[in-house]
Amino acid sequence: MKNLILNEGYQNSKILFDKGIKDKIYIKKKEYIDLSNCAGSLILGHNSKIFKKSIRKYLNSNLSIFAHPNLHAKNFSQTIKKVFPNFSKIIYCNSGTEAVSKALRICRAINGKKKYIVSVSGSWHGSVDQLLFYPEKKMIPTPLSSGTTQQDKKNIIIIPYGDILLSKKILEKKKKNINCLIIEPIQASLPLENSKKYLKFLETYCKQNQIILIFDEIITAIRTKNKSVQNNYKIKPDITIIGKIFGGGLPIGIIGISKKIYTVLQKQKKPVFFGGTFSGNSLSTFLGNEIIKHILGNKKILKNIDNKAKHFESNLNMFIKKNNFDLKIYRYSSILRIVFTKNAIINRIQRDFFESKNTSKIKLFRKYLLKNKIYYPTSGIIFFSSLLSNKSLDYIMRYIKRGFIKYFK
Repeated sequence: MKNLILNEGYQNSKILFDKGIKDKIYIKKKEYIDLSNCAGSLILGHNSKIFKKSIRKYLNSNLSIFAHPNLHAKNFSQTIKKVFPNFSKIIYCNSGTEAVSKALRICRAINGKKKYIVSVSGSWHGSVDQLLFYPEKKMIPTPLSSGTTQQDKKNIIIIPYGDILLSKKILEKKKKNINCLIIEPIQASLPLENSKKYLKFLETYCKQNQIILIFDEIITAIRTKNKSVQNNYKIKPDITIIGKIFGGGLPIGIIGISKKIYTVLQKQKKPVFFGGTFSGNSLSTFLGNEIIKHILGNKKILKNIDNKAKHFESNLNMFIKKNNFDLKIYRYSSILRIVFTKNAIINRIQRDFFESKNTSKIKLFRKYLLKNKIYYPTSGIIFFSSLLSNKSLDYIMRYIKRGFIKYFK
């Protein structure tokens, strides 16, 4: 039957997942070790005991979807507050993309006379029209998709991640008209171990110039040191966007706003609309609350995942160095990436430049892993789960090493 689905990934894909158990996913009844775990959302792996227990609890309690305020959203907000004590108020959304879109709406409501949005190269903020641009030469925004407007292009400024001098030079030209700056503080496109200096620069610059600072921690929240990058580096963004793990295995997006932002919103004569049929729905918030409380109450979970990620990084980097491969493993907590260059790089722009010569080899490497029952996502981002066994980890490293020898020697 002809494929009717037009979403990216479906159109020509012969790989259709049918189920997932622990650290494996299944394609046509064949099992593969999963290095994606739903793009990092399933930190407890596929069909974990707590996930199944929470689903049964929800069903046995006769809970339902209401499209109205419910107790479970309120309870979940208290748990979120424990992870992000600087959140003054929380806004529930159905996805990360929706959360980004509504966050930008808040910024326009507050800084309406300022037109520019600053995006940081290498960050990904979902399918939001205003941010679907990447930098070409001289950091000129270029659309990632048809359907974006010329006005969107005129209103976005892109600065290079990690480069303080060039970032400041670009910002200085338009600083009086910059509405907000949005960034993935630690980027899956290049998960650098220490970007504190650059992030502190952005925090200070935004504060000095009345620019709203948005941290997109959809990937990093819970999974990283001290449960978030902002907690780890003691940075206080004005607005934070979280999701993925917080859905407990279901779709969710959450906006956390600071007291300063909430105070300004209260003073607005015109309201800002945040509604939606499934925003803060009881199923996602109930399940998310159960999962997050389980993780917070079992500190060994995150520690064990980090230890496995650290072992993966150090073991493979030692192998790479010994064999003088033009490769390097990058890691921040349990966010991992194989970068196909050993050149010292600080952002995705540089990564793409050096990796471009290896594009065909990278594709062959990915096919090789799939042939050997390892699903290595096309995004290149590796996320471990708590259910990744030592046996699976050893198997992964063994075949990645063989792949390095086969394609990159």
